[in-house]
Amino acid sequence: MINDYFCCQLRQSVNVLFPLENIEEVIALTYGEVSPIPGVCSALLGVVNQRGKLLWVLELSELLQIAPDNKNMRSPDNLTLLVLSASKNSERQVGCVVSALKGIIPIDLATQSLNSDSSPTGQSLGVSSIKFDDENYTLIDVQSVLNNIFTIDLITT
Repeated sequence: MINDYFCCQLRQSVNVLFPLENIEEVIALTYGEVSPIPGVCSALLGVVNQRGKLLWVLELSELLQIAPDNKNMRSPDNLTLLVLSASKNSERQVGCVVSALKGIIPIDLATQSLNSDSSPTGQSLGVSSIKFDDENYTLIDVQSVLNNIFTIDLITT
């Protein structure tokens, strides 16, 4: 069965796929609009006001331990957030910082070979890799991200 995935780019030109049904919207904002929250891991940049509700801002590159890319740096002031949710109009949402938006890709996962990430973070976030049309992609399980971003492993003291 063919499913649609939204493709984005993170640091180091890493291509990431999110199931299209888990995408709520794309938001452009500045770092100044993010209110930092002390005591959480560095991947959680803070929260923003999204139409009267708080939305956590997640630096997914940091969470996936992708090193900063010095040659393809995005503007230090501006952020592009991909708002992910468990289901359409769900209250459980997170805004993931992405470097670039690439578009929708239809993929039949039944015909593809998925390789699960064996790292503890990769396993808890349901991360898999896939090669499609001669490009490597990281497939993100949005439900796992929403379930695990606030686990004890991510909280710093």
